[in-house]
Amino acid sequence: MLQVLTILMATAFGLFAPTDAKVSPPEVGAVVPDFTLKDIHRRPRSIDGFKGKKAFVVIFVDTECPLANLYVPTQIELHRKYADKGVQFVAINSSNQDSFVSVSAHAQERGVPFPVFKDFDQKVADSFGAQRTPEVFLLGADRVIRYHGRIDDQYGVGFRRDKPTRSDLERALDE
Repeated sequence: MLQVLTILMATAFGLFAPTDAKVSPPEVGAVVPDFTLKDIHRRPRSIDGFKGKKAFVVIFVDTECPLANLYVPTQIELHRKYADKGVQFVAINSSNQDSFVSVSAHAQERGVPFPVFKDFDQKVADSFGAQRTPEVFLLGADRVIRYHGRIDDQYGVGFRRDKPTRSDLERALDE
């Protein structure tokens, strides 16, 4: 009983907080604040720095995630399809185990044609509420979240289809 009372008092006075608190993503319709991160060439870049873009696709990635790696060709294909329509793709790696050098090498080896950023302290991932890879956010030019979710349903934990039956990101871009 004394242990329970001690824990309750410590919690009440803020001496410790639960360590399993989840970061929740902002809702569709919320505005995402601008951020500045270094790209794979060590240049600081921000969303606001991409002038004249109608939309942004922000993809959270990881060099060691098998699922994220399966989706790299799809991301490149979607980038090529929508770049001329004013859509800017960016990838953000917030993984603790990925060094800047490994993120840069990963993007260059796979020929990623859009900016890839390293989020060293996970502040941008936390502001988005990103919890997995790949995780996608579609933002309007005003940085309002229009879509949050998956790229499509081709790959998942324990399954792999020859082709997707539902292309969620592409559908959101078309809308």
